[in-house]
Amino acid sequence: MRTKLLIFLVLLIPGILHSQEVTVLTDSASVREVPFGKIEKTLDRGSERELGNVLQFWGKMEDGWINLDYCNYTLPLLKKTGEIQLEYSIISEPIKIDGINLNRGDVVYFSGKGVFFIFNNRIFPIGQFRFNINREVYSISVLNRNSILSDGEKSVKVKAGSVILKGDSGFIYKNHFYTQLIPVKPKDNIDKSQVLKEINKVIDVFNSAKLSSPLAERLGYYAKTLPIKSSDLEFFNSPNGLGVRVKIKYEFFTKDGSPILGRKTRLFLKKSNYEFWRHISESLFHSGVRSFVDLEIFRFDGKNSFEDSGFVVSSYHMYKYGYLKNWKSFLENSESNLSDDLWFFADEVYERLEND
Repeated sequence: MRTKLLIFLVLLIPGILHSQEVTVLTDSASVREVPFGKIEKTLDRGSERELGNVLQFWGKMEDGWINLDYCNYTLPLLKKTGEIQLEYSIISEPIKIDGINLNRGDVVYFSGKGVFFIFNNRIFPIGQFRFNINREVYSISVLNRNSILSDGEKSVKVKAGSVILKGDSGFIYKNHFYTQLIPVKPKDNIDKSQVLKEINKVIDVFNSAKLSSPLAERLGYYAKTLPIKSSDLEFFNSPNGLGVRVKIKYEFFTKDGSPILGRKTRLFLKKSNYEFWRHISESLFHSGVRSFVDLEIFRFDGKNSFEDSGFVVSSYHMYKYGYLKNWKSFLENSESNLSDDLWFFADEVYERLEND
């Protein structure tokens, strides 16, 4: 049902935009058959495609749909989908007809060779009212970004995807005439020092849990997440808002707090680690990130350095609409590619426990 509805909505907005590009900002992003649908392929960071239609936070490309939270992209503010010939009048002074208030700036349309006018889908006889009739071709346009319409006195917020009539002198939206259309810019009001504190709070909680776990008691060591530094954070501006890339580093530590320098670090339990990454992402979205959280996973290589072991990327809109509510849904609705060598296999863990 969802797929059929999405296809129907797309067909309502015909035509493909040309020379509009989408560029992947995250480590990877899936291209899907339809929004939320089957994955057809993945695009790496820096990949570029031509962008066509937009539906909510999904973008249509020639080879499929992509989550625009993961991307930088360009679109005109309005996309023309057709034209309509109008005969209309803009109310200059408030009037009241049959209990209906017509306010300054409201638009009425004419029918029946000027005998009737229409407002809010109701037909009224012109009678004693005198109107200055305008005849003009208006473009039927779809708004690509959240915007504000204003006539100097009245303003209204209009969501992306709304239909607006555009003429030479202004815009008509819901039976009112506006002279200005102003795109709403995403706010970058993040306190980056506070973000760092919040992330490290989450890290401290999970490190404490791992340190006191039965597994650490038996093995005598655990995979510690190192504190995040400001150099481990990289922020990106995108049309949907701020995105962030975070480097997360792991190293084996003994129970007494000493690092284990001669061994590669591996992670033990997938469920608890995905839950940790979900909490980190949730904390960043709660702090004001409005595009993506890209977690790059590094582990100590046993040779006094850290090696890249993959990534986990999540989308703000997936978080906003409840698709990241637990570790399992986080795993299913995020982009990820982690080295198999990052994990301890269960039999290895049990073997180490038995031989401890």
